[in-house]
Parts: sequence; structure tokens; C-alpha cells
Amino acid sequence: MALTPRLELKQTQTLVMTPQLQQAIRLLQYSNMELTDFVLQEVEKNPFLDVADSSAEQNNPGADQDNQSPPKPENDRSEKPTGSDEYLSQDVTRSDQTDSPLDTDYENVFNNDTTTDGLGSLSDSLSLNGSRPLKGSNGGFEESDFPLDQRLERSETLAEHLEEQLNMMPLPPEDKLILQYMIGMLDEAGYLLEDLETLAERFGCSTAEIERVLLIGQTFDPSGVFARNLSECLKIQQRERNRLDPAMETLLDNLDILAKRDYNTLKRLCRVDNEDLKEMIEEIQSLNPKPGLIFDGAIVQTVIPDVFIRKDPKGEWYVELNNETLPKVLLNNVYHAKIREQTKNKEDREYLADCMASANWLVKALDQRARTILKVSRELVRLQKEFFEKGIKYLKPLNLKTIAEAIDMHESTVSRVTANKYIATNRGIFEMKYFFTTAISATKEGDAHSAESVKYSIKSLIDNEDPKKILSDDKLVELLQAEGIDIARRTVAKYREAMNIPSSIQRRRIKNSTL
Repeated sequence: MALTPRLELKQTQTLVMTPQLQQAIRLLQYSNMELTDFVLQEVEKNPFLDVADSSAEQNNPGADQDNQSPPKPENDRSEKPTGSDEYLSQDVTRSDQTDSPLDTDYENVFNNDTTTDGLGSLSDSLSLNGSRPLKGSNGGFEESDFPLDQRLERSETLAEHLEEQLNMMPLPPEDKLILQYMIGMLDEAGYLLEDLETLAERFGCSTAEIERVLLIGQTFDPSGVFARNLSECLKIQQRERNRLDPAMETLLDNLDILAKRDYNTLKRLCRVDNEDLKEMIEEIQSLNPKPGLIFDGAIVQTVIPDVFIRKDPKGEWYVELNNETLPKVLLNNVYHAKIREQTKNKEDREYLADCMASANWLVKALDQRARTILKVSRELVRLQKEFFEKGIKYLKPLNLKTIAEAIDMHESTVSRVTANKYIATNRGIFEMKYFFTTAISATKEGDAHSAESVKYSIKSLIDNEDPKKILSDDKLVELLQAEGIDIARRTVAKYREAMNIPSSIQRRRIKNSTL
């Protein structure tokens, strides 16, 4: 074979994902808050995009009529608003199956965007997207009146509380420096994370000097901070109550024996009778084992559902998007037309065309995202209908492939849609991933059981067990098999440990222990 350079023609098939398609796929797995942040960034960069003010529209419905785009063409595939109710019943039909799957539709729809594309009109965005978030539920307040940093109120942190006390104390500068460092070494519960020897080496002093400063810190409020373990934390609190006698100190030194409920050993060690030991235990139970947690400076974010499901008077389930948390994107075609008429430079006209194409793409991407979430949610509710009507025991095993085949989409698309999404039901708010569980086969011919329903059955059996007849894992297997669940003993043990349920020996000791 001659080793010479030559030219060859070769035909191959490769998958090319455009930047717009990649971004559209990322939009699917965004939560509503992340989506809002992304849209606001796009609005800042694109002069032809606006975010509608829902409260302003309610007060002045005709204010934006001059900026609206022409009506959608008749051949548009959109048939109903995204936020409209989608009914489900046993006879539900999937009329939307004619829509192209998301994985291929984005490539075809968004690749040839133009400034004259009628699909990206303002009327589309008004009907296919929800209202702007962060508004008063009754429309009584405007976002500009109460900025985000004022409405999300932050409480005082533990470090701030301790530093305030430190600044008020007449201490030498070196003591304040050591205490300031110790405050930074406290965990969220108020415990000191670094040992005294390391602190002494760091500050170039003796361990006794560090311990002296530590005792000063242990007088700070809340009582129990600067402790190095649970026993010391409880001792500090009892010392301030003037209740740290030798018997109590011995009891706090043997918390491991108390956890085992070995009361006879405790009575012997503390040299007390039943009544005294009972009172001592009640005192311990009134203490705070994690005093630092009362100062939580973190802002707790409330879980906001992306989808609602409700039951109408006819008994049918319907699904709708939470439009209150979706950004409403508007295309300003009037402004685009005015600017385009005044623009003569070729580069500027190309820039305007790119901005308009990007704006059209964003509106259609939000529309497609909303439709895809509704498709997946609608099929999810249809398959898990018994769960919503009867409870967790009727939760069916489900995987991504089942829904993907039903709605003619790829599994990866369903996975992205259900990521970071929450659904509000009659039984509470659940993450969409919650409804996808592994299957536990049945002992006889019948439907398989979901892992969550099996966990629920195990917990119910343990909660209702007789204290005199504690159920072992083997006995739980027998009872579950009697209910038609084919499960191994090691699986029962794994599920029990996942739910933080003690073993049968520990439960027997806890339920039968008396003073």
C-alpha cells in the first residue's frame, strides 16, 4: 500500500446542537426562579424585550395595546394558552401528540428565526406566559416600593449576637482577639470545632490560658455556646440554673448509658432512687442541646410549586401551570419598526435583526417549555391518579421511559422537565422526582409495588406494633409477603434504616423501658 497523500470523500451522520438548541434544553431544567433570572438578563441585553407588569395591566388593560404585535397566523400550532386548565380523566385523549417532540422541534423551529416571524408576537407571549413574580398576591404593592432585600428579612446570626456581647465586655485586647477567633470557629449549633491545644499553638500561649478565655465565652448568651461536646453544653446550662450537683454531673458524664435506657446502672452511678433519676432526666429534656440554632441568619426560601393539580366538581383532575411565578415576556415590535426605519448602516441593521431573532426565539422557547411541562405533568397525574385519590399506599412504580413513550419524547427531556420542579396536590407539595420510584414485585400475579408505598407499609407496621411483641425484620418480611409484596430481609433493613427507624432490639428497649 503506497504511503502518499490523497483526497477522499466520506459521508457521515453527526448530531450538531446549535447554541440556541443547547440553551433551550437548559431552560427545561431551570426552576421558575432561575428562569426569571435568565429572562431578566436577556431583557437587559435585548432592546426589543420587555417584562410585563401584571398589576399595571390589571389597572390599565389597554395601556399596551399600541405595542402589541399582529395576531398569530392561522397555521400556528398553538391551540390554547399555556396556563389554561388541562383536564384529565380515565378517557383522557392526547390530542397534543401531533406536536413534534422537544428534542427535535427546537432544531427546526429556532434555526431560521427572522425579524418578520409571526410566531413571536406579543399576543403569543401574553397568552402563553404567566405574570411577573415578586408581586403582592392581591396587587396591593408594587415591586419598586418594596425592594427584594427589604422584603426578605434576615434575622440576627449567632456570630453577630456573640460579637455584640464581646464588644460590651471590658476584656484585655488579647482575650478579645482569642474570643473573636473562637466565635469564627463555632458551628451553627454553637459548638467549638477546634481543640484547645491547636488554639494554644496558634496564639503562642498555654492551654490553660486558652481554657480560661473559653470559660469567659461559655458565660455568653445563649447558654451552652462554646461547648466542645453535648455533655459540656448541658453542664453549662445546668450550672447557670445552679442545678449542677454531683449526681447531675455524673448523669451528664454518662449520656451514652442514658441513651441505652440502662436506668439501673445510672441509679447506681448517681446514687439516687427512681424518683430522683426521673426528675433529673426531665430536667435534661428541658435543656437545649443546640443553643446556636435559635439564631438562624439564613433566609428560608419557601417552596413555590410550578404546577397545580385540582379536582373539579365532576371528579376529574386538571393540571395548570403556576403563572404567578413565570415571567411574561413582551416583544416591542413598534419600537423595532421605528428603529429599523431610522437605521441605514448595514452593521446596525444586522444587529437589530439578531436582537429581534433572539427575542423571537426566547418567546417561543418559553412557550415550548411551558407546553412540555404540561405534557409531562398531565401524563404523570394520569398514571398516578390512585395516589392522589387514595394515598401513598397506592403510589405506582414509575420510570422516565414510561412517560417518555406515552408523550413521544426522549427520556432525557422528561428528566430535565422533572428536575427542580414541584407540584402542588391535594396531599401536599411534592418534587416531581418523588413520583418516580423503583418497583417491588408482587408475590402473586398482580401489579408491582412502588418503593415509597413499601416504606409506608413498613413504617405503619412498626408504628402499630405491640410493645410486648416487637416485630423483627424477618417478621416484617412475613407480614409484607402476606400483603402481596415480595421483598427480601436486607431490603426491609435498608428501608428501615433509611427512615431512621431503630432495630427491633433498640425498639424493644425504648418501648419497654420504665423507671
